[in-house]
Amino acid sequence: MATKKLEALITKTVKKVIKKELGKLKKDNLVIASNQTSNTLAEIEKVKNDNLALASNQAHNTLDRFVAKVDNWQAKDSNEEIIDEIYTNGYLSLPSKEDAELECKLRELKFKQELRKDWILFLLKDVIVYSATIIFIFAVAGFYLFTLITHQRY
Repeated sequence: MATKKLEALITKTVKKVIKKELGKLKKDNLVIASNQTSNTLAEIEKVKNDNLALASNQAHNTLDRFVAKVDNWQAKDSNEEIIDEIYTNGYLSLPSKEDAELECKLRELKFKQELRKDWILFLLKDVIVYSATIIFIFAVAGFYLFTLITHQRY
């Protein structure tokens, strides 16, 4: 039962990896074809065939690496580690300047949001509640004094 699940998992991950590779290479082919508009149709076909051959070789290399890592899957703690190694191997990208800038802006926005929340809580708890309490105390004291003064007259 576990081997069937593992086989299904392996085939699923292999298909995903191959689809990613082919999709990436198709995008590369489109860029190459659009840049070489002055080339003849035969030259474009040659480039496409070369890239497809390269794609199949890369997919085969990825598959070989995957099989080599799965050979000792019993030594691993879980299947998730195997999948993580497959996807991180060759796909690790360092954060670009845009990513770093966006991350910095996100941190600033979170800080501002927390600051606003703190100010709102301060206003609610300290200013409004304190003011309402003082007004209530003065109102009760005034009413008490008023009743004392009116009772003393009679």
